[in-house]
Amino acid sequence: MKHQLLLALTCLLLGVSSLYSQDTTNKAVMKISLEQAKEYAYKNNYDVINAMKDIEIARKQMTEATATGLPQVSASVAYNNFLSIPTQLIPGEFFGEEPGTFIPVKFGTQHNMTLSGQINQLIFSGEYIVALQATKAFINMSNKQYEKQVIELEKNVSESYYLVLIAERNLKIVEETLQSLTEIRDANAVLFENGFVEDVDVDQTDLLLTDLQATLINIKNNLDVSKNLLKFQMGLKLENEIELTDNLDVFLDQIERDVLVETDFNYNNNIDYQILLNQQELAHLNMKRFNSQYLPRLYGYLTYSENAQRNEWNFLESNQDWYNSSILGVQMDIPIFQSGARSSRVSQAKIQMEKLDVMGDKLRSGLDIQYATYRNNFVNSWKVYKNKELALQLSDKIYNRTKTKVIEGVSSSIELQQNYNQYLNSEREYIMAMLELLVTKLELDKLTR
Repeated sequence: MKHQLLLALTCLLLGVSSLYSQDTTNKAVMKISLEQAKEYAYKNNYDVINAMKDIEIARKQMTEATATGLPQVSASVAYNNFLSIPTQLIPGEFFGEEPGTFIPVKFGTQHNMTLSGQINQLIFSGEYIVALQATKAFINMSNKQYEKQVIELEKNVSESYYLVLIAERNLKIVEETLQSLTEIRDANAVLFENGFVEDVDVDQTDLLLTDLQATLINIKNNLDVSKNLLKFQMGLKLENEIELTDNLDVFLDQIERDVLVETDFNYNNNIDYQILLNQQELAHLNMKRFNSQYLPRLYGYLTYSENAQRNEWNFLESNQDWYNSSILGVQMDIPIFQSGARSSRVSQAKIQMEKLDVMGDKLRSGLDIQYATYRNNFVNSWKVYKNKELALQLSDKIYNRTKTKVIEGVSSSIELQQNYNQYLNSEREYIMAMLELLVTKLELDKLTR
């Protein structure tokens, strides 16, 4: 009971996540499956974060476009100090003077202030209606771009995850081989001391061990590089330690089931085709926008103002007079003639739509070819993988049989080296076939969604 309470308190104090454990150095280790790696990347990958920002920008742009059709309220305060009051010339006959003479007269006051407010309301605009439709389509485009970024991210994370698993597999195999060769070397040393083998057999085994130790260093370095690539794809800091919980057999078993299932390719499931459809919609709306410019625009407005004229600056005194005025009006702007500019814009938009139609035909044709190619590559990669798997089993069997013979003193270290090289070559080809199979499956999955 005390142990259980202590464990609960420790978890509470340290805030242990379900993804984390502690290694012997008390450094946090993030244990992740492939799905958990993807989920983490959805929230932390740099490109996906920016794609989300683009969606937010598109929504703000829609709000901005919508606001132009809502009431617009403005106010202003204007103050004028006439350092020299303007002079007007009045005909002299108004004052009984001779015709042709003028009398200078100053009108107005030195201090003038005007307070005004105005409300404008768009009543009708075809261009505004189309603009609202376009902003919705633009948001959909941003969402599709985000979805494409996520699909690309899933592929990159999966590929990086596979690379780490393959590097770990290589590391395990080389470490096991290194241990086995060390045992053989020790056995050869005993046989040499008793005169059953020559010193060249011991030297040959030492040479194999030296080569294998160098290989082990390279594999460990590749493992570190692969893990760092996975961290980068996930948006995880490099100083974090990760431990993968999935294994290659799970993914390979799933692939073996998928290779037997072939479904018809649907263009609408491809993200690039969906984006093209969205571009066609935007092009259509763009042409509608230019067509709407032939329609009149109708506005309504209400203006109210108060003004005061003073010979002294006393605008804050409540007993002084202010004079108001107000206007309620409607304005219609009617487009009549723009020397062909509008019709030219409509024609350009129509041609752009025709170009997108051609691009649609091109994309459909390209997707058909891509699907047939990727599907064929996937099936062929699976066949090669199964072939290399069988070759590896045979070379492993031959290598282990030779090791036993060497230990028993009935085979030479030269034969062991030959079989060892054969085994390593089979292992290398098997790993390459495995990676090729996993990558071609990722390419096929990316194309069909």
